Amino acid sequence: MSEHARVSAELARIDAFFPILQGLGTRWAASRPFEGLTVGVHLHLTTITLALVRELVLGGGRWVVSAANPATTDHGVVEYMRTLGLDVHTGRGSRDGVEATVAEEPMLFADVGFALGSALLDEGQRPRGGVEITASGVTRLRERLPLPFPVLNINDGRLKPAIESRRGVGEGLWPAFTTLTGQHLSGRMVLVVGYGPVGAGVAAFARAAGATVEVAENDPVRRLIAHYDGLATTDAVPALKRGRIVVTATGRRHTLGAAELASLPEGSIVLSAGHGGDEIDVAWLRNHATTVDQIGPRVVRYTLPSGRRVTVLADGHPLNIVTNSGSPEPVLLHFLLLGLGLEHIARTDLPPGEVCLPVGLEEEAARMALGVIERPAG
Repeated sequence: MSEHARVSAELARIDAFFPILQGLGTRWAASRPFEGLTVGVHLHLTTITLALVRELVLGGGRWVVSAANPATTDHGVVEYMRTLGLDVHTGRGSRDGVEATVAEEPMLFADVGFALGSALLDEGQRPRGGVEITASGVTRLRERLPLPFPVLNINDGRLKPAIESRRGVGEGLWPAFTTLTGQHLSGRMVLVVGYGPVGAGVAAFARAAGATVEVAENDPVRRLIAHYDGLATTDAVPALKRGRIVVTATGRRHTLGAAELASLPEGSIVLSAGHGGDEIDVAWLRNHATTVDQIGPRVVRYTLPSGRRVTVLADGHPLNIVTNSGSPEPVLLHFLLLGLGLEHIARTDLPPGEVCLPVGLEEEAARMALGVIERPAG
């Protein structure tokens, strides 16, 4: 099967079982809200992203796309997007693609990790506005306040934390883990580092699969919530010494740094459920390991000078995105919000700075989703 045929088949499956975006595409084709605008999109380039972009371009405008992470880029998707007439930039890394997109001076933008938004600020550009969909991006956005343009915060609305972050990531991560390692979770010890919506979902699905789950969280409020969710809670350092399967879900660089990685017990497996590829200091492992063994696709085992072995999945990149695993429904739902957000910015003069997602947009997205989910059979 050719790459184009494979991607087309995946799109057809998405369309058949959760046709949530096509209605918006039809609306945009009639109303053309993006006509005359250049729109920059900085996202993980998966088939689910393609399902969104395919509808967005029906609304007019010129679209420039950059890959958020080379490790999560499906090159079949890149080529498919180019057949739609999009400028798609992958470059050597996400920064190269961002620079190419910024050079096109987009007036609207969609972002993960606030990489594109930060670059626009650095270049002194003043777009009409943008949307940010990740927790790490919102954190980075707030570090750049005050902003001269509006950015809709989709991550902290009601829908994304409850559905995509908690259920989408949690449901998708563990089948990918089992596929790569052959291990079942029953009876195994899982340490989840970070208990935001993503960490809570990762922990819940691990426990449902039979694992013994412990949570390391420094924020006292989140740690207390984990306790009342029935999970053992602790500081990270002592828990790492017991960890066998360690998942980071913090959005923070080097959550597992040199000290943490060196303290892991023999045979530990580490993986990330965060947005970027730097929560695990894989470079430290490469530089200090006495041997490095590729023991399977996206599975690398490092032997440390102590003799202990640590296995890293997907090179520390978000495993569920790298493998495009799990149901597309949760991601499509927050992509629906992304599209509605861009439409809202194109039609509304918003104040500069971080802007909360309007309640009406989330209610519209929920009604559209329910219209698909609750549609009578036949």
